[in-house]
Amino acid sequence: MLKKQEEIKQIFSQRLKKMRLSKGLTQPKLAKLVKSTDRNISNYETGYSLPSVPVLLNLSIALSTSVDYLLGLSNNPSINETDEQLTGVDYRLIEQLKSDQEIYDYLTKDTESGVSYIYDSWKLMHKWRNIGRD
Repeated sequence: MLKKQEEIKQIFSQRLKKMRLSKGLTQPKLAKLVKSTDRNISNYETGYSLPSVPVLLNLSIALSTSVDYLLGLSNNPSINETDEQLTGVDYRLIEQLKSDQEIYDYLTKDTESGVSYIYDSWKLMHKWRNIGRD
């Protein structure tokens, strides 16, 4: 049975807010993650409007949930039963990394090398801190 647009808006608004809060995100932080505005997020959460398909996809990714769940086509918020869900701390880390575009671009160009670079830097700093303590 096809759902009416108003019913979809109601389900979407409730689920969007629930998932945003479960991730520890404010409307402005979620808006920044999905390249939208906090006003748009507010409009979605109040059932005033629905997002475009690209924004819907970005919301799904940012909240680690399926589009089907957000739209009420499924009651399972998981994308995949085995996927680890990102936490609010994870999103704050991502947001912090994205705040410096040069570093973010470097790290995302080749994520494996970027993570290796961070780890090597951390080991070097740890070694410097321990010099003279031995």
